This record gives sequence, C-alpha cells and structure tokens, in this order.
Amino acid sequence: MLNSRTSLRIAQVGLVAALYAAITVLLAPISYGPIQIRIAEALTVLPYIFPPAIWGLYVGCLVANIFGGLGPWDIFLGSFLTLLAAIGTYLLRRTQRPWLAPLPPVFINALGVSAYLQFLVTGFTPGIKTYFFFVLTIGVGETIACYLLGYPLLLFLMKSHFFEKSGS
Repeated sequence: MLNSRTSLRIAQVGLVAALYAAITVLLAPISYGPIQIRIAEALTVLPYIFPPAIWGLYVGCLVANIFGGLGPWDIFLGSFLTLLAAIGTYLLRRTQRPWLAPLPPVFINALGVSAYLQFLVTGFTPGIKTYFFFVLTIGVGETIACYLLGYPLLLFLMKSHFFEKSGS
C-alpha cells in the first residue's frame, strides 16, 4: 500500500505532467515544428526547487509529443532530451544561482531537437545550414519560454515558498 508521502509525490508528478501536456496541446500552433515557442517549457525551471517535476516534465513532454505529428522520434527522443534537461536543471540547484536553471533546457533542446528535426525534414541529406537554422529557431523559442517566462516563474515560486507549503 502506498503511504501518504508516496501518494503526494505521484499526484505532484501527475500535476506537472498534465500542466505541461495541456499547455503544449492547447497552444499547438506555436508548440510544434522547427519554428516554435513551447510555452510549457517555462515549467522546465521547476526541478531547480521541486525535484518531482523531473518526471512530470518527462511524462508531460511524452504525452504532448504524441499530439505533435512528428512520430516516434519526437515522442521518445524529444521526451528523453527533456528528461536530461530536467536533471541538468535539478543539478544546478547546488550553484545557488537560479539564473542558470533555464540553461539546460535551452541548450539541450536547441542542439538535440535540432538534430532529429533536421533528419525528419531533410532525411539523410547532410546540411549544416539546416541544422544551425533549427538550432537558432529552437534556441530562440526555448530562450523565450525558459528565460522570459520560466525564470520569473522560478523567482516567484522561490520567493513565495510555494513548494515548501505544499509538503515538498
């Protein structure tokens, strides 16, 4: 039988996953493709102060990418990159520099998502220009979501002690 602490963690992971997936799918026109601003990526700062968000972001991204139309590459590899970025953000909490929290999702997604997007768009045709175009467009979208939206969210949550009050 699950104890109340385990049940709370499962609920918290589920809430983050549901938020990420819902925001992404509701804003689908700007959430998918080579030129995107995935607003839900603002949530990728959460592992800095809320470790259960790591799995919530992973599951939320996996669910959201099912609706993206890019198939298994995006569903599984995109979600794995989100998991890596979330772990990176979590590890940065030791620095006591919250402005670093958005860096892992920005860099990992700009470099990683661009690699498989190039493959999906151009096939096996090598094209450094295409790759760097995707790095630029994905990177700008990630920077907007993670720094312009996520970083202020992180500062607000840290100041409000929201997760301390929720039993985290």
